[in-house]
Amino acid sequence: MADLQSKTARKRLKVRISPYFSNIGSGRALGYRKQSAGHAGKWIFRHTNELTGTYAKETIGTADDLTAANGSDILSYTQALALIARKSNADPAEVSVQEALDNWAAWKSKTASSDKQRTDYANTAKRLGKAFGRLTLATLKANHITKWRDEFLEGYDDTRPRMATANRSLATLKAALNMATNENAYDGKRVWDTVSKFKSEASFGARMILLTDQQESEVIAAARADLSTLLTAMQMTGARYGELRQVLSDDLNGLNLLIRKGKTGARVITLSNTKAAWFAKQAEGKAPTQPLLCRDDGSQWPDGGQIKLFKIAIQNLDVPVGTTAYAFRHKFISDALSRGVPVAAVAQHTGTSVEMIMKSYAKFIPAQMQEWFA
Repeated sequence: MADLQSKTARKRLKVRISPYFSNIGSGRALGYRKQSAGHAGKWIFRHTNELTGTYAKETIGTADDLTAANGSDILSYTQALALIARKSNADPAEVSVQEALDNWAAWKSKTASSDKQRTDYANTAKRLGKAFGRLTLATLKANHITKWRDEFLEGYDDTRPRMATANRSLATLKAALNMATNENAYDGKRVWDTVSKFKSEASFGARMILLTDQQESEVIAAARADLSTLLTAMQMTGARYGELRQVLSDDLNGLNLLIRKGKTGARVITLSNTKAAWFAKQAEGKAPTQPLLCRDDGSQWPDGGQIKLFKIAIQNLDVPVGTTAYAFRHKFISDALSRGVPVAAVAQHTGTSVEMIMKSYAKFIPAQMQEWFA
């Protein structure tokens, strides 16, 4: 634990973004933030909710590193401790957006199924928080969030896929901020409630990209070997990238493939003999806990790890602008519907709802209605 009591000891501390903290009991700590050499540090009060593990931090004054303490805005170590003693908890208005996101990630990590998922939550919090600097619950404005949301679309000819990404990121941000307000009893204005996501008819689902059989084959052939394997699995099952990347070798059992984590929970995909044989080949030589569809180095595919490689694969192909790996799932579902597979069966197999299929793929169903009932 860093020695914060003397100016000499604080001077020896290395410059860093995160504060040095000294615990003073009951979920309370005094921190010292040293972000640049030659400048006075800041005293930080951190209060932790011992039930939830979430915390709030508040800057309470400048340290007396360069100027004599006055007991007001420039505080000695003793004065900082005395000020904290008079506080029941940190000022919720001082909770930063980044702290809210970090707390959200810590909360989500408690129910994470793997270290990788915990890392993904932490990275998401870090990535989203970068845009907001030192803004707090009190200083955050609606235009800050709106500008950040709209920047997701910059530089893209087809903005629909990016709108879907922006909507997901906005949902995470709002969840983190709402959690921060509830945990810290913040009663200020919740400006994020006024920022809306992009309307669904303007986002990804409005322009469903369907590849032909030939185009799918060309994409698979052009992709890096490990991505080619993953795309083939999507083509065979209609499962999402995020689901397949988490499938383990032990999840294959004859004609059944267990999807551990999906939007509708765990489910089992039934495979044909040919598909089961293909998946069994992928499992050869792999330990039960190793990813069934791994990267070239044997590691698990990361969240979003296919995006850049997919763009490289299609850059010289004649496919629609904005095509993503998700097009393989779209085609699986639309092909199943056009063969007359009941909507409920398609929904169960692909881990979605009947309502979502009817909404997203309704344009394929009238043709079948004509064929069945005309």
